[in-house]
Amino acid sequence: MAPIQDEHHHEGTRGAQVFLTTLFETVAVPVVQYDTDGWIVSCNSLAEPMMAASPDRLERRILTFDGMDVGELVASREAGAEIPAMISTKVRLAEGGTADAAFIVLPIMPTMETQGGTLLLGCDAPAGRSAVEHRHRPLDPSSTEDEALFVEILSALVETLEADAGAVAEVEPDRLSSGRTLAAIQDGEMLSGFEWRLAGTPIVAAAGRRAASFAPDLRRTHPDDLWAQSQGFTAFAGSALHGTSGERVGVLGIYARHELGEPAIVRGIVRLFAARLGPMLQRVRSSRVLQESEQRYAALFEHSHMPMLIIDPISSQVVDANAAACTFYGYPHEDLTAMSILQLDVGAPEDVRDELDRAVDRTRDYFQFKHRVADGSVREVEMYAGPITVQGRDLVYGIVHDVTERRRIEYELQRYKQDLEALLQRRTADLMRSNAELQVATHLTETFYEDMRVELRTPLQTIIGFAETLSVGLAGELTEEQHRQVAMIEDAGRRLLELTDDLVELSRLNTGVERCIPEEFDLCDLVESVAVGGRQAAAERGIALEVKTRVSPIPVYTDRNKVEQVLIQLLSNASKYTIEGSIVLEADIIPNGDAVVRVADTGVGISAEELPHVFEGFRRVAQRRSVAHGGSGLGLAVCHRIAHVIGGRLDAESEPGVGSVFTLSFPAHCPASGPDEAAETSGDTHAV
Repeated sequence: MAPIQDEHHHEGTRGAQVFLTTLFETVAVPVVQYDTDGWIVSCNSLAEPMMAASPDRLERRILTFDGMDVGELVASREAGAEIPAMISTKVRLAEGGTADAAFIVLPIMPTMETQGGTLLLGCDAPAGRSAVEHRHRPLDPSSTEDEALFVEILSALVETLEADAGAVAEVEPDRLSSGRTLAAIQDGEMLSGFEWRLAGTPIVAAAGRRAASFAPDLRRTHPDDLWAQSQGFTAFAGSALHGTSGERVGVLGIYARHELGEPAIVRGIVRLFAARLGPMLQRVRSSRVLQESEQRYAALFEHSHMPMLIIDPISSQVVDANAAACTFYGYPHEDLTAMSILQLDVGAPEDVRDELDRAVDRTRDYFQFKHRVADGSVREVEMYAGPITVQGRDLVYGIVHDVTERRRIEYELQRYKQDLEALLQRRTADLMRSNAELQVATHLTETFYEDMRVELRTPLQTIIGFAETLSVGLAGELTEEQHRQVAMIEDAGRRLLELTDDLVELSRLNTGVERCIPEEFDLCDLVESVAVGGRQAAAERGIALEVKTRVSPIPVYTDRNKVEQVLIQLLSNASKYTIEGSIVLEADIIPNGDAVVRVADTGVGISAEELPHVFEGFRRVAQRRSVAHGGSGLGLAVCHRIAHVIGGRLDAESEPGVGSVFTLSFPAHCPASGPDEAAETSGDTHAV
């Protein structure tokens, strides 16, 4: 080895060599370091089986089968300037015997800290069991052996850097200031129950950095580091632990009561250990998550009220079943888990296997089966299934839902639906037939009333015609008495004709054959039109006729002819029973959307006792009987029935000696109707 130049240089060389030795242990193949003189400076644990010479480290050699030092082969390669190169030979083993080996020769360039040399990487050489291999075995987070592994690696780091204490803690990615201590060592002893308080430590101050942290003067720079202050630690080195995906999973730190050495070397060694501890800690966390997940799954599986099965998709065996499944199928757990799903399903075995394959590859997760239970009955079930890994085995879970009763109800509903559809078809045919018969009956009824009107009007018009002929003297001169009597015949004929028309119209309305035939029109225009026809008759009696509308136009959709018929009759009545004063015809739209027409007069009025009977047929109230006007007494009864046909109503308000108000209200939009369903008996109709 090269002579020591000074103490600082010696310290740097020693630190660099510690770093290289630590690095060698992280390599997964045998590694041997030679100096420039061909002596072995260091090797990792995997290279130990090839150390065939003295156990003294400075005298150990790797020898070929014929006793030649492999170092000499390396030197010859260096002399021939053929490195990096490959050396293949047969080497002696420490335990005896020989083995083929192949080495890659790599140069180490000299620096101020290292004197250079050569590395041998055993890419195909006998290897022992290294710390790396030991540290990569599967971890069980509940095992005390794994806890000891963290202590072992931490102890190696503390020993390598000649520190006084060290700790490893697990942290959450976004919470570096607090964590769970996994291992802690101080003065060569493992600390039990110790919690490393991360707040105030250099590792928290360097939270944003990925590189290792180094603090040579803790007392001054980090006075809040409680462990350091209480134990007199003056130096610190540490690093965050990262998982394979780069997320922070923990922290590593060492403390010393003296200087730790060259900062770059110390950081490098800490990072090497952190690079191994990070993935280990991530596997511990992943194992813990998996274990917790399996525990939750087990709790859900055991305590679920839904039958659940675990099935081997290859053998189709029921691997496990919960208590609800045992109850549903009627088998004890040991019997059910000894059965195949093919024994439970009544379908073809190949179909069941196909469904299992679909559950495994996730092409389907919902299935319908028929399963036979212990008592021999067959139940219809729905199963939600998918792949699941349990203790390393790829299985299929199935959640079973008994739908036998639901399917029975569905079948019953389907049968009822079919029966209802058949009944509906029969009823529809009956209704169509009844409708056709009703149309025929309606036509016959309308024809009958029209014929009756003609039959009655013809002789009456003949009587009226001859009376008019006599009264004008076409049949000869008449005496005064004869004139009076002929006038009485003519008046009686006209009254009888009016009565006949009203009776026929009222009878038609009472049979319900009258229909509403709607059309769009302006109610204001209709009211003005009716007023034009009524003004002459009112003027002859010295009565003023006034029309009022709050809004204009008032568009409505109803039977125009029927509204006009009611208004003409109401206006005629007002003219008959108003001796002096005025008549007001008013149109409006009320808040509920109905159209309203009011006919108000200043006539004789109606008493409160007579007002409820104003729409009864053939009835004239006392006040109006005193007024000498003819009429059938059926006009208002007809108006009342027409109001029903168009979906409206006719109301009356009156006070004797003051006047009366008749109000017709009806929907502003009245669809076409069939025969009046609200037809009333003739005893319910009214007139004055």
